[in-house]
Amino acid sequence: MIIKKKKAQVTIFIILALILVVSLALIYVLIRKPTISISPEDNPQAYIEKCMKDYTTEALEILMPQGSYIEPRNYKLYKDVKVGYLCYTREFYETCKNQEPMLMEHIEKEVTGYIAPRMQNCFSNLRRELEKKNYDIDMQSMNISVEIKPEKVFITINRKLQLIKNEQTRNYETFKTQILSPVYELSVIALKIMNGESVGCGYDYVNEMMLYSNYDIKKFVTGDSTKIYTLKDKISQQELKFAIRSCVVPPGL
Repeated sequence: MIIKKKKAQVTIFIILALILVVSLALIYVLIRKPTISISPEDNPQAYIEKCMKDYTTEALEILMPQGSYIEPRNYKLYKDVKVGYLCYTREFYETCKNQEPMLMEHIEKEVTGYIAPRMQNCFSNLRRELEKKNYDIDMQSMNISVEIKPEKVFITINRKLQLIKNEQTRNYETFKTQILSPVYELSVIALKIMNGESVGCGYDYVNEMMLYSNYDIKKFVTGDSTKIYTLKDKISQQELKFAIRSCVVPPGL
């Protein structure tokens, strides 16, 4: 009887262990993000457009915490991040000068400059993969357009691409994609703050938050009187951060 009980207990433990393993496997399958592999041969357009989307997202993730710059030159180091100045003066008592009056156009240019060489690599990878499959390829020059619009960023690449294999020809000329982003809305608020700082040495960002309830605005003043503004979209949690030096009083006064 004792042996039978022990065997029954072992069987129960094995069943419970199997249930646990199966449950964990199901949870993993349900919560993990699906990975999508795009074949260059089957869908060259989707392959290139995925590159466009990934690198545009990457560019925004770099520049938004750095005052809209991929590589800031005039910046304030804040929490180990180079936060670029969007309104700046080196003089005391003077109001700052707006560094990027066409802020959205500036960001479009920064994104374009970032993704251009990376998209060249994507097209080169596409060529290599297709040549392995015995395609004849004619690829013309590339033109990139980045447009920041409300809630979205649109990316377009015009490039003639012809693929020939087994007397069949496929032609491509335009590659388009878009990503969701609050960069337009955050830039509008940033421009208001920059203009206020350049005219009146400050800006009532508390009232601004009442007008833009979907956004959180914070200001931190460093030891040298640099103002670090952080604009956050409450839905996406994405932030635009920038520095301002305006109407600074000399130390000790």
